[in-house]
Amino acid sequence: MTTTAVRRATAARSGLRRTTPHGPLAGTGRLLRLALRTDRWTTGIWAVAVAGMTQVSVVALAELYAPPGEREARAALIASPAATALAGPGFGLDDYTLGAMTANELALWLMLPVGIMGVLAVSRHLRAPEEDGRLEIVRSQPVGRAAPVVAGLLAAATGVLVVGALLLVALLTTDLDPGGSVLMVASVVVVALVLASATAVAAQLTTHARTSSAIGMALLGLAFVLRAVGDVQGPRSTSVWTWLSPFGWSQATAPYTLDRWWPLAVGVAAVAVNVGVAAVLVRRRDLGTGLLPERLGPARGRVGGLVGLTWRRQRTSVLAWGAGVVGTGALIGLLASAVVDFVAEGSELAVILGDVDDAVAAAFGLYVVFIAVVAAAYVGTAVGAARAEERSGRAAGLLALPVSRVRWLGAQVGLAAVAATVMLLLAGVVMGAGAASTLDDASQVGRLLGAAAVTVPGVLLVLGVATALLGLLPRATGAVWLYVAYVGTVGLFGELLPDGVDALSPFTHLPALPAAPMDWPAVLLVTAVAALLVVAGLAGARRRDVDG
Repeated sequence: MTTTAVRRATAARSGLRRTTPHGPLAGTGRLLRLALRTDRWTTGIWAVAVAGMTQVSVVALAELYAPPGEREARAALIASPAATALAGPGFGLDDYTLGAMTANELALWLMLPVGIMGVLAVSRHLRAPEEDGRLEIVRSQPVGRAAPVVAGLLAAATGVLVVGALLLVALLTTDLDPGGSVLMVASVVVVALVLASATAVAAQLTTHARTSSAIGMALLGLAFVLRAVGDVQGPRSTSVWTWLSPFGWSQATAPYTLDRWWPLAVGVAAVAVNVGVAAVLVRRRDLGTGLLPERLGPARGRVGGLVGLTWRRQRTSVLAWGAGVVGTGALIGLLASAVVDFVAEGSELAVILGDVDDAVAAAFGLYVVFIAVVAAAYVGTAVGAARAEERSGRAAGLLALPVSRVRWLGAQVGLAAVAATVMLLLAGVVMGAGAASTLDDASQVGRLLGAAAVTVPGVLLVLGVATALLGLLPRATGAVWLYVAYVGTVGLFGELLPDGVDALSPFTHLPALPAAPMDWPAVLLVTAVAALLVVAGLAGARRRDVDG
């Protein structure tokens, strides 16, 4: 009897069944450890940045608004439609404690960066390895079909939880109620997990990481707009539009005031559904493809050089981000009359902001900065796409042709600069048109177009930072998101931060039109710094090795 026959007979007598070499989740632990090791620096920097800025902001709120009269005036400001759309529903305004102030004014701006982190992490772990061929090598080993997706989702969730844990530590060092702090951190984490799991579904439908990231960012923007519309129509989360957004679910918990945990159940259910759908879809597609077929280009015509090639590769992302920026501008313009009515009715707010014209100008100045920060996030994704092209090896194939590195990177940076500029100018036009129609004042078009235009140098400076990182420190390219988060925090909460903390933000130095006068030297200086950073990045890309 042969050895094989003996083994079969022994297995039959012992009642053993033959099993497959590995199951669908085989290798998940090892892939998870690898993903966590890869993300350790990125996660740590995100966690320190989010927790640090939160701790500083809470301490500043406690110091600046210690007198009861100051808090009452602040509550009146937060109750305005403009502030409601920007920050969320106002809970506890009758007794505006430090906890209520923190939840109303900081919670949403913590959900946004942590949500962005979750979206990028999922795309990085689920889609990028397939796109550049790494996953095919991994799957040649005893690794189950579902293991890469599960490991990627667990890695993204772990990163979000680490940020939430450090954020909780930062909140516990303040005078805030510990129970409310736990609830607030839980609301931030749930939003990020909802957006990350939704991006996981998008990653099964699309072929490229940049497309899944763009879809995730678009969902984040849509959720923000739905919440803004709902909160303006129904204060304190009483509108159906608010409940169509994960931001609405989490803000309805009202930490430090009502302390409601049950709205988070909606978010947890959404995460479970998204993960289940992603698990089903991953079994229905082939490796390296998406369920939605790629639309083939025409059999005729020319690409039009590097710029044309870059446009065809990034046009979906450009159009998605542009729709979000312009749509936000249109929504803001329609809020002008609501701001005017609120100021006219509230004497305390009029004392803070001055007459009606000053109040409207101040509100629009803040909104324009918010739109500019969204455009800055777009240029971060554009430079990140260039880095992804390099890591996948496609850039090396292109550079093997008579194409210089400066031309290759310059085409992508130039397209991002033009796209961001057009986004902001169009947003200024539609914002001005909306304000002109609601206020019956045609001059608003020119004023708000100028306000949007003056933020362009600030966005270009963010683009310069991203380009310099890509050219000089390519492995640290993702750090541009920390700078975007810093710029957004300073732009919206600069008055709460200690003196000097806002010095590295371009919007600190640019004139806050239409509330402030024009300052051409500052505009030219920021533009010059942006140009120098771009030149430094292009020079660095010319001298360093190309990955892939």
